[in-house]
Amino acid sequence: MRRLPIHALVISLLAALLVGFNLLAPFDTRVYDQLMRLHQREAPPEIVLVHIDGEAERRYPDFIDRRPLAVARLVDRLNQVKPRVIGAYLAFDPRDPRDREGLGVLREALARHGNTVGKAFVGDTAHQSAEEAFRAAEKVGFRTLGLQLIATGDDNVIRGSFHAAPLAGALRPSFAVALLQQAGDLVPEERRAALQAAFDSPTVAEDAYVFAFLGGGGTVRRVSAADVLDGEVHPDVWRDRIVIIGQSEQDTEINLTTAVSGWAEHGLTVDEYEAQATAALLTGHVFRVLSPSTDAAIVGGVLLLFALALNHLRQRRAAVFAVGFLVLVGVAYLVAYRMLLWLPPVALAIALPLQVFVEVIHRYVRSASMLAAEIAVLRREATAPPATRRGFDFDEALAAVRQAVASIRRQREYVHRLIDVQPAAIIVIDGQQRLRLGNAQAVAWRTDPEAPMGTLRDWLAAVDLRLPADAGQYVGAGSARLLAQCGEREVVVAFEPLPGGREPDQHDTLVCVTELTGLMADQRERQAAIDFLSHDLRAPAHALVELCEGVLADPTLTPSTQQVLRSAERLSRRMVQMATTYLDFVRSASPEAFTRAEPVLLADVVLEAVETSTPEASAKQVRMELALDDQEAGWVIGDAALLRRAVENLLSNAVKVTPPGGHVDVRVERRHEALAIVVRDGGPGIAPSRRSQLFQRFGPLARTPKSSTRSVGLGLAMVMSVVARHRGTVFVDNPPEGGAEFRIELPLEREASVV
Repeated sequence: MRRLPIHALVISLLAALLVGFNLLAPFDTRVYDQLMRLHQREAPPEIVLVHIDGEAERRYPDFIDRRPLAVARLVDRLNQVKPRVIGAYLAFDPRDPRDREGLGVLREALARHGNTVGKAFVGDTAHQSAEEAFRAAEKVGFRTLGLQLIATGDDNVIRGSFHAAPLAGALRPSFAVALLQQAGDLVPEERRAALQAAFDSPTVAEDAYVFAFLGGGGTVRRVSAADVLDGEVHPDVWRDRIVIIGQSEQDTEINLTTAVSGWAEHGLTVDEYEAQATAALLTGHVFRVLSPSTDAAIVGGVLLLFALALNHLRQRRAAVFAVGFLVLVGVAYLVAYRMLLWLPPVALAIALPLQVFVEVIHRYVRSASMLAAEIAVLRREATAPPATRRGFDFDEALAAVRQAVASIRRQREYVHRLIDVQPAAIIVIDGQQRLRLGNAQAVAWRTDPEAPMGTLRDWLAAVDLRLPADAGQYVGAGSARLLAQCGEREVVVAFEPLPGGREPDQHDTLVCVTELTGLMADQRERQAAIDFLSHDLRAPAHALVELCEGVLADPTLTPSTQQVLRSAERLSRRMVQMATTYLDFVRSASPEAFTRAEPVLLADVVLEAVETSTPEASAKQVRMELALDDQEAGWVIGDAALLRRAVENLLSNAVKVTPPGGHVDVRVERRHEALAIVVRDGGPGIAPSRRSQLFQRFGPLARTPKSSTRSVGLGLAMVMSVVARHRGTVFVDNPPEGGAEFRIELPLEREASVV
């Protein structure tokens, strides 16, 4: 596992520190400002800002000398055409002579109209504390008060922005929130609910947010207080709208470039900031802000993950991953922007490409150093003097040969001892059937201790082993297993080719003869017991079927009795079927099964089997479709009854799995030197993983793991046994059109041999 390089840790740590200390916030706001402009968010309704500017102070000196009187006159003028709410962004200090004169007149005007919201400056000043400022604003007579939760620092940047803060023993809303609370239905219902939920939050005084300023055009309408008083502005401008009366010095322009203030808007004053904040809260253009530590953890974690992946990927995959990761980060920021979630983008925009660049340089330096090391090794080898070559040491080579020969002899002795302890007779013969090796059992099984054992034929004669065919047929023909008789022993003979030596075309063959006399005797006893039981089951079962049929003919039986008798008859018939199927299987597997080997016309066998299975198919509404080749007679040698029973088993299985209304196709066709019986059903087919279980004893015919078809489990085993006894083959397949196809291929007998 590669170790993470130090440069990845340094870059991640520096980026996290820059985000944690909010040093890149001005650049972050520029990025989001451009996103806002490109996205072109819909501007909120106009908010009218009545600005007490220098022109108003020149034309109406009361705004300087007697501000309460001027503001009272302005409030009366505005209320001639009712606005929805008037917010006064002014501070009045009773200790200031200019503010004491006219406070009563202002208080009467505010009480007369009742739609005003005042602003309390809670920042400590040299003249009064926050508590004193709030109490002084409370005495002016505004309907409600909002807090100024922002302030300008030494860098002339606005900081703050919360929905509310505790003051004077209660939770007080901010100035913008107080304006919207008094605006009534001018605020959409969903925004009123959102503001109320934010105000009711237990952490409302700590949760900072960001205003999504949309710029001056279409958001805030600025008019001069002098123009309002002189009647130069039509009253429809502020009719049923939010009006803010503000005053800011011309030299106190605020640069909003921090993550908790808003977007860059050059020349924006504090009263314009309040108007923009109110507009943003009115439309919900407010970004949620995470804590600086959370932002730092996110940025650092993303950069560390990116560095780990780059460090562990190869060059081509690392390049693809870097491009994909950059695209993913860009998409994540766009999604966060659409969800109004503030994430610092500039740190990652700088750090991610920087990490890629440093990783490329790091890999280049590492490759260059490795190449330089290899070149140094090559130069050292090229300038080194040639090594002196030792002469051939005959004694050392002879000792190595003797050691190898001794090892081979030990391995040979071990193999001989391992073979001698085996209970089976084992011999090894070469390509000319000469005996090369024999264990103790191969020697002990000879009937005559003096009989020769030079070749395979000599040894077979010495142990009285009789094979079904000539012994030379099994040598060099691959693996073979067969039953045979060795004197009075019943044995299984296995021929297994051994790997070639120095001559690949000459292979030795291992012959292993294992005695099965005891096992075969036990098997015959168990088979005889089962055969006897199966044979004797049929007689009472047949009698029970006939008894049920006779009793059911009585018309006086009650329905419940008839139902019990029919169930007994059905179970008895099934018992007869099971016993018959098992007896057919035993008969087909017994060596005496072909005492009646005779020429059989295969078409007649199939026709009889179809006629026998037609009633069962008709009862299930399944059609039997038979296709025979009438132009050519197909003959095989075997037992017609067993072949017919095998075909009936295939047809019975096909009918069981074919749904009502389906059909079963049966045809006889010639395939080269063989005759084929093809049975195709309309069932679900057979999974390839279950085909190996089809022809096992007591293995149910299950087309699917959830099949409900019940079977004795001997039908297909009997089919395989019958076909194998006739030197044929059974094939299973799922044709493309559906269902399963069973195909029996039997050797075709020539017409002359049949005659």
